[in-house]
Amino acid sequence: MQTAEEFEIDIQGLVLKVTSHIINGDEIFRIVFSDNRPPLIVIEAIAGSRPFWTSVPQGRQKEAEFFGARIADHFKK
Repeated sequence: MQTAEEFEIDIQGLVLKVTSHIINGDEIFRIVFSDNRPPLIVIEAIAGSRPFWTSVPQGRQKEAEFFGARIADHFKK
């Protein structure tokens, strides 16, 4: 496993500490929240031709989609 990048995202006072990791050639993101909720691991996947964010392990899909989109926005800036 290789750590590629570490950065923070502030969403109206909720600070996300995000680390990027490469595992078997795939980039995953680990999110640690300032409100002490459990950390979240997300990955961007593709179903058909549509990319989407999902949690690893599965079970926190809504959070994965929302916070994954914030990570994507971070890289667009």
